[in-house]
Amino acid sequence: MSIDNSEYASAMEDAPTQRSEPGLQQQVMSVEFEVTVKDWWIEGGRLVVPKEFRQSFPKPGEPIVLIDYEGRMYRSKMHNLWQGVDVGRIDGIKPFYRNHPIIVPDTKLRIKATGKNTAIVLMGDRPARQITSLSR
Repeated sequence: MSIDNSEYASAMEDAPTQRSEPGLQQQVMSVEFEVTVKDWWIEGGRLVVPKEFRQSFPKPGEPIVLIDYEGRMYRSKMHNLWQGVDVGRIDGIKPFYRNHPIIVPDTKLRIKATGKNTAIVLMGDRPARQITSLSR
């Protein structure tokens, strides 16, 4: 029994060192922010991750899963907007915009990164549309 306990104790001594690595800490981080949808995001099936939140998302080329506010999942990969700038984008999510035609340019989306490879997209504020033909 003492041999088993010493192996367990040895394993426990190693565990804190592994948990303190920066990569593992980022995986359990959670961040929330809002983004305002641009017209070219909808056309291109993109979602841009602002520079200040980029470190909470996967590196370019790594997979990401978006979960919309209705629980549907959209699998994609992270990309860079341009070379040398630490701003990211998620491409290949035209189905997301097709499933939510109420998301138009200037709609605010709330993004919650729940892990290094998963983000939840919540509906934020929709822009107020002016209806001039009905006001007469």
